[in-house]
Amino acid sequence: NSFYVGWYYQLCLYCVEASGAACIKIMQWAGSRPDMFGREFCAVFSKLQDSTRPHSWKHTERAMIDAFGKEWKSKIRMGQILGSGCIAQVYKGVIFEKDEETGALEERPVAVKVRHPNVEDDIDADLDIMRVSIHLLENFGPVKELKWLNLPGFIEEMAVMLKTQLDLRKEGEHLVQFNKNFEGNPCVVFPKLIKGFDPTKRVLCETFCDGKPLMEFVRDNKADQKLLTNMCKEAVKAVCQMIFLDNFTHGDLHPGNVMVTDDYKFVLLDVGITTSHDEKDHRLISDVLASFIRKDGRRAAMHMVDSSNDMLKSAGDKAIDEEEFFKKIELVTIAASGKDYFMQKLGTYISYICDAASTHHVMLNQAFISMALAVKVQEGIALALDPAVKTAEIAVPIILEGERRNGRLGERAKELLPSFDDIRYWLTGEKVIRYSVSSGDDPKGQHRVVVYKDNQ
Repeated sequence: NSFYVGWYYQLCLYCVEASGAACIKIMQWAGSRPDMFGREFCAVFSKLQDSTRPHSWKHTERAMIDAFGKEWKSKIRMGQILGSGCIAQVYKGVIFEKDEETGALEERPVAVKVRHPNVEDDIDADLDIMRVSIHLLENFGPVKELKWLNLPGFIEEMAVMLKTQLDLRKEGEHLVQFNKNFEGNPCVVFPKLIKGFDPTKRVLCETFCDGKPLMEFVRDNKADQKLLTNMCKEAVKAVCQMIFLDNFTHGDLHPGNVMVTDDYKFVLLDVGITTSHDEKDHRLISDVLASFIRKDGRRAAMHMVDSSNDMLKSAGDKAIDEEEFFKKIELVTIAASGKDYFMQKLGTYISYICDAASTHHVMLNQAFISMALAVKVQEGIALALDPAVKTAEIAVPIILEGERRNGRLGERAKELLPSFDDIRYWLTGEKVIRYSVSSGDDPKGQHRVVVYKDNQ
């Protein structure tokens, strides 16, 4: 009964809002994935992306006094609340600036972000609950293989991301870095810091960026699929630039943090959560993601196993039945090569990969998990604009440019440039799948080939 389902979701929404910021953050991400949780669920929980219950004006006033002094009202006039998330709420404001020529005061619109009270304690409590829950599940739960998912590592990665977001000075630093990285990109805009209003731990003043929320833009332009497809391609390019070129990725890029301007530029907001990794982890992430984009499941699985065995060697442990794990990950990429686009069944594929990792004692690197989570969040944007966009065609040139900068172009080009099998498919429509079958007589495996057409 839809009435009872709707009532139940509203009750759950109330409980989530009453929980800590970490719980709200997780549900923000879930609310952007109708492919995984259903449209009715997302219609309710997408509210958490910018419409959580705001804190009182009294707290805002205290934070503004701490940031800009008791006379702050002579510098800024605060207006309406634009949105409220799990960490802070944002006001539209006006600052007063002197015209250099006339000396007259001029008004300039700004956005003022004020952190919620007690949010640090809420996040600490949420993370402690998660740590205890995972410890109990790993040691006393019915599924003993959970330890291979490296959930404690993921929680610690998440803790770093969330606690970084609590200090709005860090968000100010991220804005400076993103503006530098995307300086030459005419399709992507980030807010800028306001001179003379330095960020504090609880208050951030930035340029006001006007535009439509992404989902509203999609609804208003649903008849113009060509426009949405072009916008989707630009979004994928931006994400690939963050991952493969900059090693500095927006970690909270759900649709609620994206607007579109009248001249079709993306405005990316709320950059408190970012991910960046050391050279070794970034190389692993690039290797695995590039292999999945290339639909080379075997190579992706080999990178995952190599990383796992490296982490486990000090304990004298290693993956078991590696060849079977390779085959299972190959099956994922074969399934994603059919008529069903990978993103449309992403939840199923991710679950399958995690299940295979648990079964074969392949410990997932926490850096890869955090990046995969960031990518999953960002895929909500692609799903909204054009779920059938061909990611590989957009990503491959950017991946190759990243490898050129790192001196690995020749190595990566062999993996990513079209193979003879690709050319054969383009010319004849015949797909080629290559896989290995091992036996007692031939433990290294015999190479086998299957050729078929799309309609077979």
